[in-house]
Amino acid sequence: MRAILSLLLIAVAGCSADSAEQRLRQYFAVPAGISSDTLALSAAILAQLKAGTPEEQVAATLKARGVGTDSLSRYYPPTDSDTGIVRVEYDPRGANIVVKSYGVRLVFDSNRRLSGVSVSEWLTGP
Repeated sequence: MRAILSLLLIAVAGCSADSAEQRLRQYFAVPAGISSDTLALSAAILAQLKAGTPEEQVAATLKARGVGTDSLSRYYPPTDSDTGIVRVEYDPRGANIVVKSYGVRLVFDSNRRLSGVSVSEWLTGP
């Protein structure tokens, strides 16, 4: 019973102290006071990047904030579509059993200006 309780506590700790969420907040300058639910994160990221910002400027901002400088994040700019994607992966070197990763969908209009943001998260673990 004690072993099961210990595993549950580790799993819960893994969900709360998430390096991917910390990096997501860093990359997009999301304040700690903003809720970690995907709707709040989406709104905060759009507020930081500003609707109407050209895609080139969004890409430069992401690069300056560290997206793509490690093996745990990457920006995929829009090609034939209106959507760019930022992936923020969990750190496999961490000790958490259950971990989060994030996808940030950046929607651009026909002039390649930012028009919307949508954050998705997924859990990986047993």
